[in-house]
Amino acid sequence: MMKLDSLKDTWKAYAAQTAAAHQVTEHQIAGLLKVRTENAVTKLKRNIYFELAVQAFTVLLFGACAILVKVDVAFQALCVIIMVVCLPFLGYFWARLSYVKTLNVTTANLRATLRNLIEMLTSLTRLYFWTNMLLAPIGLAAGQLAYLKLAKGINISHLPWEQMYLRLILGFVIGAVLGYFFLKWYIRKMFGDHLKALKAAYCELETVDVAA
Repeated sequence: MMKLDSLKDTWKAYAAQTAAAHQVTEHQIAGLLKVRTENAVTKLKRNIYFELAVQAFTVLLFGACAILVKVDVAFQALCVIIMVVCLPFLGYFWARLSYVKTLNVTTANLRATLRNLIEMLTSLTRLYFWTNMLLAPIGLAAGQLAYLKLAKGINISHLPWEQMYLRLILGFVIGAVLGYFFLKWYIRKMFGDHLKALKAAYCELETVDVAA
């Protein structure tokens, strides 16, 4: 019986030492959350760079088309409209990139950084979704005209518009439906997953602070 009690005491002491050795401190948890936040910020920068590249390419492409295609006034007007629509997005994403690049993620300011990033991403995804939901139908209808010009070589200034109304309306409706599902998927992949990760990190940091 004495040997059994001694064995139990030895096991308890060993279990306590093992638990203490593997215990994660609050500082270590904050460090892990800092690394996760830095990773999310790095991926966010990459995605914003991608958005900037898409917007810049679109502006340059249609700007060149507006300058080079001088015999089709309607097509030139279409190119200018697309440029005007894309330029605010270009400026917006440039401002978001400038903000993200100024972030200095440390354990000391981790709470404020996470909160600011969550607020910024929440407003970005909401604005991006609703503006593109308005523009997607228009974009698909305009895309049909651009296709007729660039692929078929048709002068859209001379199109029989009375025959195009139904086609453009169908493009508008299809663009609205497809745009909704595509934007849901695209925003989740580009920004939504990062937003979810940042919210999870913020909740964990809150839990650590409460435990402290």
